Amino acid sequence: HINRMAKEGWPREKAEAFLRQICGFVCATLFNTPLDLRIESELFEKLPTLRHAQFVSLHRLANEAWEAVSKSHSQRLIPAKFLEPVTALNATAALFLDELSGGATAFWPLYSRLPGARTASKLFEIWKSRKTDMAPGKEYELVDEFADVLNLRGWYEWIPDSGSHEIKNSELFYEGTSNPDLLRQKQPAAVWHLVDALSRYDKLNAEQVREIAFEIGLLGREGLDYSNPEKTYSLRSLPGESFSGLHLMCLMFAGFKRIAPDMDIGMDLQEPWLQALALHSKKQGGN
Repeated sequence: HINRMAKEGWPREKAEAFLRQICGFVCATLFNTPLDLRIESELFEKLPTLRHAQFVSLHRLANEAWEAVSKSHSQRLIPAKFLEPVTALNATAALFLDELSGGATAFWPLYSRLPGARTASKLFEIWKSRKTDMAPGKEYELVDEFADVLNLRGWYEWIPDSGSHEIKNSELFYEGTSNPDLLRQKQPAAVWHLVDALSRYDKLNAEQVREIAFEIGLLGREGLDYSNPEKTYSLRSLPGESFSGLHLMCLMFAGFKRIAPDMDIGMDLQEPWLQALALHSKKQGGN
């Protein structure tokens, strides 16, 4: 698969980095799905006043999940070994939402003929058999049970929590910013770049947002100069435009807030992000 990506113009090291990131995404989806099922189930039962908002949120996530796995771009770019377990997990969440909504949604039929559909049915039955016996921490056992069904148990290991942690060098896709103080100084400008990102992504589907965020992430492995306001960068996913390093960082930050909101990409942009959300919401309300 890496050789095929190289023939399509990807530098080999970037193709390898991309697939490592996808592997991490598979593991993150495996980890989050059983936990999310428990969280959403308990919210539904214990906070009925939130059900309307919960339905809107889950409906949007289900649409984005379907777009991410159904597009021909994803099926071509991501190996089946990675795509099928994510499809099965997304389909499990679709079954959950269809049942939770009392039939108001019908996401499961979209998945029913895809590879992984039978696996999703099995995962959902496991969830239903366990949900009445959910003592604290039991949801983590579900992660292992799901992994056994998906043949992913060897992809990760549990690390005991010692209570204190030492920061070590990491080979994770994102290494954080090299000068956090400078980035904080750039936050006023970052607000407007984030507003631009929100406006752009409102017009795109989840797969298009993912493509932009991943391309910037790959570019960022060699470092993004966010001290220079000049527009010296370009993207294949956004042809005909040029960007400053800070603008690219904001596009990536907002992109992962859309497609993987729990992922920490090591950028201290939370404060300008909240300001940008407020400005974007006000702008939409004014329109």
